[in-house]
Amino acid sequence: MRHYPLYKIDDVCLRRLGVGVLNTYNLTDITDLNIEKAINKESQDLLALNDDCTSDDFIELRQRRNISDDVVDDDLFAQVVEGDDGGLFIVSVCRNDDDETMFEVFSEHSLTESVLKELVTYIRKVFCWCTPKHICVWPAPESQQAQQLLSLPGARAVDSLLGSQTPLLNVCDDLKEDISLLPFELEKYWPWYEQEYNKFLTENPAMASIVPISDKEELMESIEAGLCSMAFYKDEPFGMLIGEASEELGFDGLLVSDIFIAKQYRGQGLASPMQRLYYQQHVHDFELFFGYIDASNQPSYSNALKQGRKLLRQELYVPAQLFI
Repeated sequence: MRHYPLYKIDDVCLRRLGVGVLNTYNLTDITDLNIEKAINKESQDLLALNDDCTSDDFIELRQRRNISDDVVDDDLFAQVVEGDDGGLFIVSVCRNDDDETMFEVFSEHSLTESVLKELVTYIRKVFCWCTPKHICVWPAPESQQAQQLLSLPGARAVDSLLGSQTPLLNVCDDLKEDISLLPFELEKYWPWYEQEYNKFLTENPAMASIVPISDKEELMESIEAGLCSMAFYKDEPFGMLIGEASEELGFDGLLVSDIFIAKQYRGQGLASPMQRLYYQQHVHDFELFFGYIDASNQPSYSNALKQGRKLLRQELYVPAQLFI
């Protein structure tokens, strides 16, 4: 094996890895996919791993992790690794919402336990300045590789990308007159959102990293794009949705980043009509409707399926100790 920092990758190798990432999607129900646009989008997303890699960023990183001066800056970047058979990988060090260190792996070909073992053994010598808790991978949903990795002790599914080009839009007659959406106004509705979220977190502290509160900056960007809505039931506020434009798979996509319903309105069948009204408002402006939901958040996951969304991509955590 050999390695080099991601910023040195050439266009040919980057495209090969972009194709590899595209192959981790379930594209069964996706139509009119522009393959080249999709590959280019995945390739650009990989290059984004070079973001926040300035000299000032590395100074902060060295101080925070107490990294020796013997470790050169090039070994702080995400790394391109070339296997003995010529296969390509990208491995980066990152932290999840629980502030746990991970090695995130993208590959040209499907990953297996034995391939991961060899790769992690090698890359640990490069990333000697940290110890990962998880190896983060993205095998194709329900593939043999995904099933094999999920069968490993302690492995679990995490972020689930669920989306559809044709989300369901019908709202039952019983609720049509009672539910409405208005543009979210920060000064008017933020106190309600913050108060209701904190109530939710008090009763469900383990969900803090699974469904974190959206900050005001996210809200402002969504509001400015006309993609943030407040939901009302019989003129009383009960929920909100935050969206942003995203070129997932090269489409003009709408990423729904937050869907929230106040406690007293949960379990009353309001989540589906709220989302369907939201999709109705934007169905002519976007080609793909999607969002990321933690696999452990079963209520939200199940509700996304009820809106016609399907699992397109799946993130897995595998305990790093299995490979170290």
